[in-house]
Amino acid sequence: MSPIHSIFSTVVNVLNENKIDYLLIGGHVVNYYEYARFTSDIDFMMVAHDENTFIQAMKNAGFTSYDNQPLVIFFQKPDVPIRVDFLKIDSNTFFKLMKSAVTATVLGCQVKIPSLHDLLAMKFHSLAQSNLRRLKDLDDIVGLSLKHKIDVETVLHPLATRFATEQIYQLVCTAMQSGKNPS
Repeated sequence: MSPIHSIFSTVVNVLNENKIDYLLIGGHVVNYYEYARFTSDIDFMMVAHDENTFIQAMKNAGFTSYDNQPLVIFFQKPDVPIRVDFLKIDSNTFFKLMKSAVTATVLGCQVKIPSLHDLLAMKFHSLAQSNLRRLKDLDDIVGLSLKHKIDVETVLHPLATRFATEQIYQLVCTAMQSGKNPS
């Protein structure tokens, strides 16, 4: 079993054994939706109030190196180069996302992932929060939209209006009109 498979399987088992609700997010979900891109970490989303139980469970599973920040917890096993990130969000937002979540097999494990629509919304939100520093999110929006033939005006524009800016929407449109990703 490869290191990433082993880490992923361990984390999913810890989450399931401790009955912690979660969503897989990030690059592995982008890859699941058939837009291939490199990712060197594993990203999850969880309800913020579950963090204390979860931190202890992860420590018990060997993830003794961790950094608990206000919005995210970073975990890593000593001497293993794969980081596991947990974005902490409020329960209302989390359970809205769970209502439309999809069950998927990723790296050999069954997990819940955001719907494609919700993933695109999360990517727009990330771009808006990062002042366009996270161009991989722009690349993901364009790549996923082209791959799945997402309508720019009826789907992407409302998402951009709600979760980002008109400037970001225009960047997406320009990239999509060229028929290629911006990176």
